[in-house]
Amino acid sequence: MPDPGSIPLATLEVDLDRQLRYAKGTLVLHADRLVDRTEGAERAWPLGASPDRTLSLRHSDHAGLGMLELFEGDRRVQVWRFTLDANAAALRLAAQFEAAQQTRLHGTPAARDATIEACPTCHATLPRDGGECPACARELREVPSTWVLLRLHRFAKPYRWQLALGIVLMLGGTGARLVPPYLTIPLMDDVLVPFQSGQHIERSLVVTLLAGLFGASLVAWFLGWMTTWLLAFVSERVAADMRTASFEHLLGLSLDYFGAKRTGDLMARIGSDSDRIAIFLSIHALDFVTDALMLVMTSVILFSIDPWLALATLVPLPVIAWLIQAVRGRLRMGFEKIGRVWSDLTSVLADTIPGIRVVKAFAQERREAQRFRQANRVNLAVNDRLNRTWSLFFPTVTLLTDIGVLVVWAFGIWQVSQGQITVGVLTAFIAYIGRFYV
Repeated sequence: MPDPGSIPLATLEVDLDRQLRYAKGTLVLHADRLVDRTEGAERAWPLGASPDRTLSLRHSDHAGLGMLELFEGDRRVQVWRFTLDANAAALRLAAQFEAAQQTRLHGTPAARDATIEACPTCHATLPRDGGECPACARELREVPSTWVLLRLHRFAKPYRWQLALGIVLMLGGTGARLVPPYLTIPLMDDVLVPFQSGQHIERSLVVTLLAGLFGASLVAWFLGWMTTWLLAFVSERVAADMRTASFEHLLGLSLDYFGAKRTGDLMARIGSDSDRIAIFLSIHALDFVTDALMLVMTSVILFSIDPWLALATLVPLPVIAWLIQAVRGRLRMGFEKIGRVWSDLTSVLADTIPGIRVVKAFAQERREAQRFRQANRVNLAVNDRLNRTWSLFFPTVTLLTDIGVLVVWAFGIWQVSQGQITVGVLTAFIAYIGRFYV
């Protein structure tokens, strides 16, 4: 077995020298010593063997630079400086240092990380097998409560009358879209089928039914347009108010908070995250409510026409619901990871572009390009994993809906042959099932 003292507890990749120039170095913490491998040499400090000579490590940051100071009693013996890109690792090393000191003084076993490698997204330590970051996975698997969305009520309260009008318009538009399939029943049974039997077509009936189809489509279009525009109008203002409130709250936070956060993450909170909420409120929430209303209202109409054929229509629904439940977690984690890795890319750009004069002055173009390539590779890998699931999910749902249509055709043809339903009823069911699943 390896000596426990030889296994690193934490590491810090120092990227500045004493003159604040870019330089590579490594600070390694073991259970019994702190090792400095910077400036081409190696130096070690044993952790406090006695209380009167106890080492202490102090962390601070100012003006975009971080600093670790090593003290022996009241005397400073060493100092390390680094950019805030390494600030999270420095905080971890300082915390592990304090725990290791307590272990040396009081004999409590020191907890150690499994490896010195850090996650490129959250900078937590990675397992030796190169698997998924446990910190990111744990945070992503913690499904947030849907009740959190109720916090938006204070932003939506100024627009409550517009939202109420939008709900009324949505109900009307959903009902209007369900009228055309119902009108196909008399169009088939009272016009087309009798004509094939040699009867004359009643022009007044045809004009009335076609006018009803056109009127229902026109009303559905108008109400759909008004609903979409009104809810988009409200959601954009809610997102704008959230961005303002988030930025004002950000200005009131301490410098320590900014020292532990990357610029790209903060920009994502105010920018892209607010835009996602706006898209959710204006598009996804609208689609969800519309689809839920369509399912309920369509089911009521189908069962009122013919209960047995309605049951046949619902055959694929449990399988589709199970598939959605099985894939939902993977899709949610995938989209969460995409947001995180995109913040990594934004952080690299936010660090490099504003400081391009410093990058060019110290000839660090290759280093910054390597940082961007690494973040871009992680982004590509995360998107590929999500696309594999996404590309399989929707064709599978389409296949199941096609199977549902075939079931309705087969059972409906049998019912028509038995004289239980008419051709118009079967045609209406086929039209409804398209709205039901799509």
